[in-house]
Amino acid sequence: MAFVADTLNPLVSRTAGSARAGLAGSPATFAALALTGAALLWSGNFFAGHLAADVVSPATFSALRWALAFALLLPFTWRELAQKRGEIARLWPLWAASGVLNIAVFTVLIYAGLARTTLVNGSIIGSAAPIVVGLFGWLILGERTSTRSRLALALSTAGVALIVARGDIGNLIGMDLRGGDMLLFLGISAFALYAVLLKRFPSTLSPAAALAASIPFGLLALAPVAAWEIAQRGFDGEAAGTTTMLILYVGSLPTFGFVLWARGVAVLGPTRAGQFLQLMPVFGAALAVGLIGESLHLYHALGFALVLSGLALRDRRLAPA
Repeated sequence: MAFVADTLNPLVSRTAGSARAGLAGSPATFAALALTGAALLWSGNFFAGHLAADVVSPATFSALRWALAFALLLPFTWRELAQKRGEIARLWPLWAASGVLNIAVFTVLIYAGLARTTLVNGSIIGSAAPIVVGLFGWLILGERTSTRSRLALALSTAGVALIVARGDIGNLIGMDLRGGDMLLFLGISAFALYAVLLKRFPSTLSPAAALAASIPFGLLALAPVAAWEIAQRGFDGEAAGTTTMLILYVGSLPTFGFVLWARGVAVLGPTRAGQFLQLMPVFGAALAVGLIGESLHLYHALGFALVLSGLALRDRRLAPA
């Protein structure tokens, strides 16, 4: 997903040295393909979340997704988790907060939002998440911001507002907004808080191990909500096959996207790699229009252009001279 960039970059940077040594002879095209693949897999997570709205409730879907992801991650991370159990125990509030914000709140709000708005809207609104991370870094951590970064924030915010208002400022004034769009924005705000926590309290764990350490806390937070959803909605046996396929996808392939992302960052660096995340709304729109017949409107194009301009300004600020 687009939102993982600001979280993964500081984490990957600590392990990129060894990975870069092993990939130094690989062509840049391999890294570009890996980063493109990660963006496509994370776009597919939005697509699957949108489809899942008809067959499974958001907290239940999130809990099953992360339970599977944890089972897949554990064989590859248990040695590191065991070796660094002292650090994990010392920083348990960080893993608890990360699990609640990223595993529980973020994913539930994203899936709930996708159930109430279009996939096109979700993909473009989600692409603004790195800007929200920068805003929270300024507000909470007191990170210095330049005129360029403030302009980037203004452009991306205008783009999101244009999409949420469906191209009509009167919808903003009259608060005639889609509930799903607002849930998506709250979701990326929860992710931004999670990213700020990682910046404020850095860890020596690898990206995969850090994620594995936080998942159990997220599952604990999700469990009572998922149980309530099942009690209220029950389980749709006729849709069991569809639900299983969607869970298998979101629990496995987007997780594999973390591996592709780390490989690409190791070769191209975090700034150049971050630009590939701008492919996500493109992939999201293509999936929405090509597979489920959603319509594109002029305000989508204008909103995406504003968000993309903001991200481009932000990346230019981060690029080395």
